[in-house]
Parts: sequence; structure tokens; C-alpha cells
Amino acid sequence: MVLRSLLIPFLSLTLIFAVDHCNAQVNEDAATAFHAASELDKTILLVFAGSDWCAGCIRLEKDILSKPDFLEFANKKLIVLKADFPQRRKLTPGIREQNAQLAEMYNPNGIFPYVLLLDAEEAVITSLVYNNQSSSQFIEEIKYYLP
Repeated sequence: MVLRSLLIPFLSLTLIFAVDHCNAQVNEDAATAFHAASELDKTILLVFAGSDWCAGCIRLEKDILSKPDFLEFANKKLIVLKADFPQRRKLTPGIREQNAQLAEMYNPNGIFPYVLLLDAEEAVITSLVYNNQSSSQFIEEIKYYLP
């Protein structure tokens, strides 16, 4: 009985801690992302992905974008904008059109995955290459380009 009374508060605190550290949000709406970047004075991480067909994109999501250390870093420093081009999952017509416009502006060669850092005025700071590095290595690469 004592163990149970100690275990429930511990699990509750663990859940709160996990949710707090993973609250970096991936935006699919560019207007919202650019507005947030401007209001919060953050850099935009624009990720072009084929979430259900591109092996590199799937690894990037699994090995970097969903890791707790990256989520904590992104929550403090970045607005993450994902321009997804899935083959099986259906996007709304507005998001599909928006992603096509983003690709025309920032990824005309159709490279996947393709990761860019943009300032709040939507200008490219740099492109980042994902070469199966760890999330901590990827974070360090991003930090190099941040103000």
C-alpha cells in the first residue's frame, strides 16, 4: 500500500516532466509559423519531407525531430515548419497548395529530406544536411547559425 501511494505521485510528476519537455510543436501552416517566428524572435527550421515514403525523412523524424533533446532545444530557439509531401496520407487542399509554394520558393529541385534555417523575414540563413548524425550533433550545427 505504501509503495502504491508513492508510485502514483512519481508517475504523475514523470508524465508532467515528459509533456513539458516535448511541447515543441511542428507547424504545418506556414503563415502561423512565420508569424510566431516574428512575434517570438525565433528562427524557422523548415523541413521538406516525404513522411510516408522517403527513408531519409523517416530517419530524420525518428533520430532527430522526435528526440527529447531536440524538442527541448527547438522549443527554446526554433519554430519548426514541416512541408510534407506524403504519398499515402492526404493533406488538405490548402496545405498541399502551401507546401507546393514553399517548394517552389525554397526547394525547386525536390530534394528530400531538405532542411533550411530561415529568419523571421523568410530569408534563407542556410541549408542543413542530414547525414545520420545524432540529435546533439544536429543541434550543434543549428546553433552555429543562430544569432
